[in-house]
Amino acid sequence: MMNVRGSLRASTVVFALTLAPEAMAQAPTASPPSTVDTHFGQLKYEGGFPTKETVEKLYNEMDFQRAAMAYQYAEPLVALNEINVGLKKIDVFEGDVVVMQRFLDPNGVALTGNNSTIYGMSFLDLAKGGPVVVETPVGAYGAFFDLWQRPVAEIGPEGADKGKGGKFLVLPSDYAGTVPAGYFPLKMSTTLGAVFVRGIVKNGDVEAAAKPIEETRIYPLAKQDNPTKTKAVLATGKKWYSISPEGFEYWERVADIVNRIPADQDGAFLLSLLKPLGIEQGKLFNPDARQKQILTEASRVGWAMDQTISMAPRSDDAIVYPGKHWEWVLLLNPGLREQFWRELELRTNYYFQATLAAPAMKNKVVGAGSQYLRSARDNEGNWLDGGKNYRLRVPANPPAKEFWSVTVYELRNALDGPDGYRHSGQVIGGQAHCQRRWLHRPILRAYCTSGQGEQLGQNASEPGLVGLVPSLWFA
Repeated sequence: MMNVRGSLRASTVVFALTLAPEAMAQAPTASPPSTVDTHFGQLKYEGGFPTKETVEKLYNEMDFQRAAMAYQYAEPLVALNEINVGLKKIDVFEGDVVVMQRFLDPNGVALTGNNSTIYGMSFLDLAKGGPVVVETPVGAYGAFFDLWQRPVAEIGPEGADKGKGGKFLVLPSDYAGTVPAGYFPLKMSTTLGAVFVRGIVKNGDVEAAAKPIEETRIYPLAKQDNPTKTKAVLATGKKWYSISPEGFEYWERVADIVNRIPADQDGAFLLSLLKPLGIEQGKLFNPDARQKQILTEASRVGWAMDQTISMAPRSDDAIVYPGKHWEWVLLLNPGLREQFWRELELRTNYYFQATLAAPAMKNKVVGAGSQYLRSARDNEGNWLDGGKNYRLRVPANPPAKEFWSVTVYELRNALDGPDGYRHSGQVIGGQAHCQRRWLHRPILRAYCTSGQGEQLGQNASEPGLVGLVPSLWFA
């Protein structure tokens, strides 16, 4: 048998060699180009094959393009993870609950956070102790997210608890054990996830809005018979910072985060982009000089691209109302998971400027949910400039059910000034709450809980501030 196979292999080689001259005779007589001009330089060829210099140049360009794409693709991961990193600086760790008990103030720097609702959240580490129980009280509103920031389950009237509170059981994606009775089970695709809870202030009672968050309990399922006490950290007034790092440090974060995501679907694509750049699951990140230079430059270019996608979207449905410059903060519905996630450009549009998006932020249901609009342009379409004065005119009685607000931000995140204040302002239900008015590149974001659109002559199917937009203008 071995002799026959050896003979067949030899015959195949001879046959191929015999055909070669005839094949060459049928090939085009024109010589292949010796050079090709591209935006990244000239490529040189010898007999149709790339020179050593060209091979190196092409691989450098391929790796740069992959790095720029990976920067954009990993942005939701890095942004959410950075909140976890920032909170650890104020002694908030996985399983602890952080509460902005008197709103987010200038000490806490987060992507477009506001001071009109009470924030609370906790990161859940499924790699440490397995399944985690999250007990929510009556009146809690929020959602669970994986590290990609994909919504997993809602808490509140739209959640399994129907706003009455209950025990949510967060399971690893590969969990095959028995689910005990009395829990709302959900599976997390990444080994690090988060639960975010929001308190709505009613009748000025801030303490009552914060209470459901402070009462949230988190513990391992293994300790269900004797749950450990959950540490709640009151963070208003404490300094912490959660904006994603830039430059090479961005990739150091990515190298750590890839060990938290499964190597399938979205994870597989990201890992394929990262491998030539020296980032692999379970391996030490130690890039050579070439890789480090490419990654550092790609971070700058990736940031610039993402900023453009976010601040100057080219989506046809970005504008809320014809002739105005108000744009939807969230262009796609996160409830439509596959559609939302595959639209990379529209996904980047949101996650560059903000974190965590739940379906209720997009659903246009009159009397339920919430709507977010934003603008970084004046009435003539020019970018807002911190060196100029503007007036925003808002008609009386905006159609909001619970409340409405307008928040002023510095470009991408709030600005920390030399006096220790974050120079941002907010109008809540017509009352101004402005700390300073010095912003280099301001952005306005309007937010409301949905009301009756017909109050401003709009169709009743148009919720909240959509009906208000034709009357919102700069002067």
